[in-house]
Amino acid sequence: MLPRMTADGTFFRLDGKTALVTGGYGGIGAAVARGLVSAGARVAVAGRDPQKADACAQTLRDAGGEAYAAPFDALSVEDTRRMVDEVVAHFGAVDILVNTVGGNTCEEKAEDVTEAGFEQVMRLNLTSAMFQSQACARHMIGRGKGGKHVHIGSVRSLIGLRGRGFSAYCAAKGGLSILCKQLAAEWAPHQLTVNAISPTFVRTPQGARFLADPAFYKSVVDRIPLGRLGETDDVVGAVLFFASPASNFVTGQTLYLDGGVTATQ
Repeated sequence: MLPRMTADGTFFRLDGKTALVTGGYGGIGAAVARGLVSAGARVAVAGRDPQKADACAQTLRDAGGEAYAAPFDALSVEDTRRMVDEVVAHFGAVDILVNTVGGNTCEEKAEDVTEAGFEQVMRLNLTSAMFQSQACARHMIGRGKGGKHVHIGSVRSLIGLRGRGFSAYCAAKGGLSILCKQLAAEWAPHQLTVNAISPTFVRTPQGARFLADPAFYKSVVDRIPLGRLGETDDVVGAVLFFASPASNFVTGQTLYLDGGVTATQ
């Protein structure tokens, strides 16, 4: 039976659930981890830097949550599988994957794109998402209790960006959206949902390098009908919906978290 919505927000609670947040100590990832803990979940904070993962997990524990640091290399399929296995060994299960790994780490104009640069961006944003989902799904399917996968994409899965070298990034994020649809179709018989959240620019330390130019900042905000950048709390709210029982009948979807950008372009 589906849970009923109550005044205390039970429909959106995650008590007893284990969530794995990859890229979990980044600007978006850390905010998501805090939000999941506040909703009652146990959280594994995964990322490349062990010290940053440990520090983020400790912050969550200091706030009264249950958290575990799970360092891994998102570009290594073998290490991704090892990390997921260790999270399951520690908590006993993984119920929710929130993948915040990504970025345009090699910005090259289209006429200057290199094979190495293109491949690097694709591996970080698309290949890593596939194998994170696969590793988690194998445990979820084996357990037989369903699961939730949430991938952080970008409005660049739907619209390009003038004046910047975003060919690889747009291709990767576009691929991520259709990957979520295919995974959702394949894993629906196991009650495993797969969705994407695709924000416009979100105010984070990682995004500061793009927004430091006042002219570029103005050009971004001027295109957003709601007249502001995204904030990490905006992303957290969407993640909690997709991670909770409130979205049990939603799968294969991309939610554009963009203040109206894709409605008007």
